[in-house]
Amino acid sequence: MRRLTIIISVFLLCNKVSAQISLESYTERVVAYSITLQQATLRGESEEWELRRIRREQLPEIGLDRSANIDFAHRGKGRAWGWETMLEARQTIWNGGSLRAERETQEREVAIEQLYYTLGLREVRREAEEAYWRLSYATEYLLAMEYYRGIIERLTEVIERRWKEGYSAKGDLLQMESRLSDAEYQLTEAKELYDKALYSFNTLCNNEIDKETTLSESILVIATLAERCNVVSLIANHPEHRIAELRAEQGRWRVRGVNAEYMPRIDIRAYGSLQPEMPHTRQSGLVVGGGAILGFSSTLFHFGERRTAVNSAKSEQLVLELEIENIRDNIIFQEQEAWTELQRTYERVESQRRSLGIASENLEISTYAYNEGESSILDVMQAQISWLQTYKNYLQAHYDYAMAGAKYRYITSD
Repeated sequence: MRRLTIIISVFLLCNKVSAQISLESYTERVVAYSITLQQATLRGESEEWELRRIRREQLPEIGLDRSANIDFAHRGKGRAWGWETMLEARQTIWNGGSLRAERETQEREVAIEQLYYTLGLREVRREAEEAYWRLSYATEYLLAMEYYRGIIERLTEVIERRWKEGYSAKGDLLQMESRLSDAEYQLTEAKELYDKALYSFNTLCNNEIDKETTLSESILVIATLAERCNVVSLIANHPEHRIAELRAEQGRWRVRGVNAEYMPRIDIRAYGSLQPEMPHTRQSGLVVGGGAILGFSSTLFHFGERRTAVNSAKSEQLVLELEIENIRDNIIFQEQEAWTELQRTYERVESQRRSLGIASENLEISTYAYNEGESSILDVMQAQISWLQTYKNYLQAHYDYAMAGAKYRYITSD
């Protein structure tokens, strides 16, 4: 096992060297470039601007009105046309709490958009981590297939030389040539897998799509089981749970807003006016007027419309309250499922690590025994197949564990 690791490590160092990138730095680059997060930021800004607009609705309103008129059937003295300019200040004193309900609802919408940004950030980080480990897996798999082809090539050369010298049968050479052809076929598959992983990796961080990259972290280094989170704390702080709570609070404020539509309204208006003195002639002066109006309005009866509207809003609010429990159950289920997946994939990593040691030792012994004439070519080929399958399982176990880790962090991270 140790000898095999050293050989593969040396092979890796002999490959083309380029700038290395760590998982953390790659994730930061993906986050900085993410269009999804940029859109989430703009949506959050839009909701904040809407909140500012709603808050200004509670302030006095000043308006300027100018009008002109003409009387086509004019028969009296003076001109048939006139004009008026009015400056008015309006202030709502009481509207049943409608403006407050709208403001409180919008404040929670702003908080919800911030939580959606947090969820989007989690998703982008998970996507970046998965892309990083996918490329690491593809790199290790490509190296393994090149190493495997090298084994076959060297053994094929030995058998060909022994066949020419009369020490090996023609059948042994043909079988190894067939195995070499199969190794080259699998190598092309590994190259395709690597290219696709590289394209995905570069696209997320806005690199040139085929730019070669060397990762500073290997998927094979992952060897420790992560610590499980506190489920109670997870539920309380999870963005989806907080969003559900805020939606329920919005529902309660909407009920108050609907009820406010049928409450009495009180407002005050102060105005000043400027118009020609009547009758309007060339010698007419200007008349300055002004005053204040205190208004009160209320719906007394509308055949139960208020009750039905409020009951409808309450039903919608109860739906949102139940959604909190639904989200809570989903979070518990997702955390348990992700933790189980993390545990089982870690167990497979440990199991395949032991199996690879056995398969590597068996391959070395079988190859040495064949060279010494103590075993057949079939024994060597069987050992090669066993080693290749075990190494594939070894890589797959590490890949599954890395993906499970990314999923668990996505569910449980702040």
